[in-house]
Amino acid sequence: MTTDTTQTELFDAIERFINEVREGKGMPAGFTLTPGTSLVDGSAGIDSLDLAALVVELQNHTGKDPFADGFVNFEDAATLIALYSR
Repeated sequence: MTTDTTQTELFDAIERFINEVREGKGMPAGFTLTPGTSLVDGSAGIDSLDLAALVVELQNHTGKDPFADGFVNFEDAATLIALYSR
């Protein structure tokens, strides 16, 4: 994909991914993501395996790998988006 993905596109991709995962787990879709939504505490309805799949999806979508040099600590949607916006 392209490396000039906007923050809005990343935000929408994350929200879409979360809703697809929630639907697959029988949870209500229509989850509304906010910049402060935690991606690690389970409140979004995703677990650590889902989060890993999200990171791979964002990497494929953007062509960027902010974790290439090792793990970078993040917790919320805004921080993850910032990592892929560099």
